[in-house]
Amino acid sequence: MKEQIALQNILRAKLAEIQKQNPRYSLRSYARKIGVHVGALSYILNGKRNVSRDLAERITRRLLLDPQERSEVLGLFPPKRAYRKPSGAAGASAENTFQPRYLELSAAQFKVAAEWEHFAVMSLINCKDFQSNPSWIALRLGISEPRARQVIERLIQLRLFELDQEGNLSRSPQSYRTTDDVADISMKKHHEQTLDLAKESLHRDPVLERDFTTVTMAIDKRKLSTAKELIRKFEDELSDLLESGHRTDVYRLSVQLFPLAKIGYGASHAE
Repeated sequence: MKEQIALQNILRAKLAEIQKQNPRYSLRSYARKIGVHVGALSYILNGKRNVSRDLAERITRRLLLDPQERSEVLGLFPPKRAYRKPSGAAGASAENTFQPRYLELSAAQFKVAAEWEHFAVMSLINCKDFQSNPSWIALRLGISEPRARQVIERLIQLRLFELDQEGNLSRSPQSYRTTDDVADISMKKHHEQTLDLAKESLHRDPVLERDFTTVTMAIDKRKLSTAKELIRKFEDELSDLLESGHRTDVYRLSVQLFPLAKIGYGASHAE
């Protein structure tokens, strides 16, 4: 029963989080997001339907939970039947010893890749007027001071930032990699946040300080890989141009190229 309550709480919390940003967001849209029928979701939220472990795994994946959150919820569900090593098998104790630390790092890596504030601070530090004071960072990015402190602490934890004795922050040459699962889910959340940030900018920022353009076209899908290469090249060239001068602000460039017609029909069958 604990696992059902835990999952219900996660579902309610994430729905409330989305509706706080978009009050018109419906339960039907939420059901579509997590891949269940709206009626089934209603029953789950009201405790009238139990969720299997397989469905719980799918829901936590579609909700883009970080590894720590996902592990805490799924850990309450009965494990799947699988081959288990004998208790005395070599490596069993080591695996149990390092798993919590692995989850902690994975969760931190997930948040850096998924939550926009981390890359924003990593870019903001390159501005000429940068100050290591969390209150200044919070003011520049429009976030709370506790959030700014949390982001800084996480960047230091992963050795992406260094803090000297005077309290000054600097970028370190350290880099990190995540597992494919962490990277895949975190990047989906990253792009989801980018779309939300773009919508905010559309209504908040003067047109002279932003640029939104769209092109609708009939395309030859065989050239998509070349199109992606050109987009990457454009992004690199634009970054070189904009980062070469007196850096004072942090911007995000987002380029989307996606089909407006259903995949699998008409010209998409061409070889």
